Parts: sequence; C-alpha cells; structure tokens
Amino acid sequence: MVDDSTASKFVNLVALEMCLDFDNDFEITSYLYFMDSLIDTTQDVKELRVTGMLHNYLGSDEEVADLFNRMSKDLVPDQEIYSHVTENIRQYCNNPLPTCLAQTYYTTSVAHGLS
Repeated sequence: MVDDSTASKFVNLVALEMCLDFDNDFEITSYLYFMDSLIDTTQDVKELRVTGMLHNYLGSDEEVADLFNRMSKDLVPDQEIYSHVTENIRQYCNNPLPTCLAQTYYTTSVAHGLS
C-alpha cells in the first residue's frame, strides 16, 4: 500500500538501518531497491496496481513511480536478498507457456463466439 505516509515511514526505517549498533541485513534498503527495479514508469505502477500487487492511495501512478525512484537513490542494498524473486519473475516472463495458453484461449473463444 502506497499512501501519503509511505515516504516518511521508509526514510525513518532506512535511517534506523544505518545506525551502527543496529544489527541487520539491510532488508528495508534492499526492498526499496527491489521495488525500484520493478518500477521505472507509470506503466510499471499500473501493471502492479491492476494485478493487485500494489495499492495506490497516493494519487497518480506517476507519483508512485517518482516516489520509489527517489527513495532508492543513493542506497546500497544487499542485491542478493531478492535475487530469487527476480529470477522467478525472469523465468515466468521467459516461459512461452502462459502466452501460448492465453493465445489459444483467446483464439478458441473468438472462433466460437464466446468472448
């Protein structure tokens, strides 16, 4: 969920991670970096919003994209934390089966007047 308080929450959590006596794996910093890797444009936000992966209570999709692009600037994340998620996304996107199934379903439903 992204709303008016998102930026201040993340800024405070990142500041807490930077404290020398705080033992952590930089999960917040890495999460912001991961989200920024998913979100570059308003179209990216729209795709995440439409699929229910992101709830935008901030306003426009452009504001959300700008927010994540700004917040992750100059962060030094642990890039391995979300590497398995990134790899799963890459495998899903490179798998021709979902596209093939969708095309078959669409072609069949149009041919039979089901759409």
